[in-house]
Amino acid sequence: MTTSLLLTNGYIHSISEPYANALHADNSVVAWLGSDETAERLVAATVSGPVNTKDLCGALVTPAFIDGYSTSPITSGDARSMLSSTVPGDERIYYAPLGADPSNADGLFVASGQINQLPETLASLKPPTQLLIQSENSEQLDHILGALSQQSNAVLMRSRHRVLANHTMSAQQISQLVTLHASVTIVPAHVESTPKIFAPTASLIAAGVHVAMGTGEWSGSLWKLVTALIENENTDQRISTRAAFNTVSRDAVRALPSRIAQANMGAGQIAVGAPANFNVWQARQLGVQAPNVKAAHWSTDKRAGTALLPILSSTDDPPELQFTIRNGQIV
Repeated sequence: MTTSLLLTNGYIHSISEPYANALHADNSVVAWLGSDETAERLVAATVSGPVNTKDLCGALVTPAFIDGYSTSPITSGDARSMLSSTVPGDERIYYAPLGADPSNADGLFVASGQINQLPETLASLKPPTQLLIQSENSEQLDHILGALSQQSNAVLMRSRHRVLANHTMSAQQISQLVTLHASVTIVPAHVESTPKIFAPTASLIAAGVHVAMGTGEWSGSLWKLVTALIENENTDQRISTRAAFNTVSRDAVRALPSRIAQANMGAGQIAVGAPANFNVWQARQLGVQAPNVKAAHWSTDKRAGTALLPILSSTDDPPELQFTIRNGQIV
């Protein structure tokens, strides 16, 4: 018999239940969210089998990370539960490189050096097959957008292609991305072991483009990538911690191929009925953090009903992973 899991005395990052400090997972999904005061009584009244109760001791529970693009596999105890990759494997959304066997692929990968093949690839593509197209600069992005614009609106809506990019973009290019129903996946550059964001994240999100964050070859904490978004050197492109966290959680799911996104609509969030895939963190301080023209400012006031996240800064250590929960069981 599968043991259900009850987490108490913690901070649950749930948009639907921002005041929750207890969580019940059963049959690999979230069964209930609420307060410690009612948790054990409710679970006792609704569960007949064994229950594993875990005191979080004030730790933070977040959805497991969704990696928009990575070259490294998911390992035991990994903070990621899903990733996009050009290599097939478990827990991966597999984009077959052009020229590889596409029979078991979830989509196709077009490298920056293959953009000249994009018109031919698009012409032979059967919707809703999604392309993950690598762009190294704004000139290449122009070629990509030009090729996509030759497709009908109905076809583009079904395929919802992804552009893998971390470079500057014009307002016109951002507008075209919206019109062409394309998303952007950002893989930060690494400058002296520090992740750098050059893509106009705030402008993309404000325009309605789905933005996901990928690790690429990065092997450090994903919180540092989130920090890079909120401390962007271009102050106009800084975003809130919540918006940055969305790029490695629920917005990363929305960028996936339609069939996979629809099958995993609850992933990347904590809500009743969502998959019970979580990370448990020890953070220095929690709050609601928003971008500022000089630096990120924050508040620990929870009365507004906003789910808390760690207060992040490049001058401090990122939150420490305590343990992971996958399919409702502690790993």
